[in-house]
Amino acid sequence: MARNPTNPSARIAQLERALAKAKKLKRGTVLSAKPMAELIGISWPVLRDWTRDVPGFAESNAFTGGGNGINYAFRPAPTIRFLIKHFEAERKAATERAAKVRKVLTSREVDELPADMSLDEIAKLVRVARELREERQRQGQLVDASIVSNAVERMMTRMQQAGLAAAREQDPTGQFEPEIAEKFENAINSVIVQMGQAGRDCLSALRGGAA
Repeated sequence: MARNPTNPSARIAQLERALAKAKKLKRGTVLSAKPMAELIGISWPVLRDWTRDVPGFAESNAFTGGGNGINYAFRPAPTIRFLIKHFEAERKAATERAAKVRKVLTSREVDELPADMSLDEIAKLVRVARELREERQRQGQLVDASIVSNAVERMMTRMQQAGLAAAREQDPTGQFEPEIAEKFENAINSVIVQMGQAGRDCLSALRGGAA
């Protein structure tokens, strides 16, 4: 037999397939324990547990027996319909619970936690929420890496512009005379100063981007 599904949606799909089969049975058909389990596609121990644990199942009149040595007798369609409603309710509750958990993960509203969560589950949820916040912060820093690129680009542009401007201003004819040499040296010194300032500006931008 295939492995039994464990989540409500899978259970519902399995039961709906079984209901289609049950509708083809002769009216008034009653099944004993194992044939009923086989019709649903589960083991008898699983179905037996449902008869004991699923709220309202024993009182639904979908089956009789199970106590004082009386054999089980299941009405196939009513049995399956009841179980479908049960798992639909479980699925709805799970969806609502998941929505509350997602809300907590994206906010700090601890009051929104499902009331049935254990302390261990709450601790795990808080840990996951913290990891998500840290990941968002890390991603934010990666995005801010564009600051680094822009700062470096500005620095390089200023360096190039300063060098070209100095050359044009101090040697317009392209020939170096003694009196111009001194001025050109001064211009180069000016370029170095501006390069230093550009470097400091770049470092300042980097520190600001990493803050």
